[in-house]
Amino acid sequence: MALIIDNAVRLGKKNAFANVLGLCTATYAHGAFSILGVSAIVLNNKTLFFLVKLMGSCYLLYIGIKSIKSGINTLNSKEIIQKNEKNTEAKVKFLTSYVDGFMTQILNPKVSMFYIAAFPKFLASGGGHKKGFELVTIHSFNIFAWFTLMTIFISFARTTLKKKKIKGCINSATGTVLSLFSFFIFFG
Repeated sequence: MALIIDNAVRLGKKNAFANVLGLCTATYAHGAFSILGVSAIVLNNKTLFFLVKLMGSCYLLYIGIKSIKSGINTLNSKEIIQKNEKNTEAKVKFLTSYVDGFMTQILNPKVSMFYIAAFPKFLASGGGHKKGFELVTIHSFNIFAWFTLMTIFISFARTTLKKKKIKGCINSATGTVLSLFSFFIFFG
């Protein structure tokens, strides 16, 4: 959620939607891994699970530090950020935002846990792979709907949220939350 908020404010609606699509694609990947048994192999192998957890927490920490630095730079800058100003952040590619969303979700061990611990219980009543992918589609649609609505609402307030002081605080807070999540994932 922090990634979507940050990108909706910083980069705009288009890049936030790219994050959402990345999250949904990674959710399908988690579902497929679970349905095909790959997730169970990772969960039962302590070394593999540790590596996934380490990669996920390091990636979140990287994004968090990047956001904190951006927030501090914004707060310390002498320039006034104007509505129509072209900056380097606005040039971030759609694909980059998509990959950020995908990596954030695919490296999240808590999503893996859901698809390993809870998801098989939904499949126990039968229906096999088809039912599994139907459930993954429902889950992905819920993610898409929630984050799309959030992106739309944030985009309405974007002009206010892009003010230097507010933008700097949002970036710093987002970075702090992501960094804390990385520690909770790694040590939790």
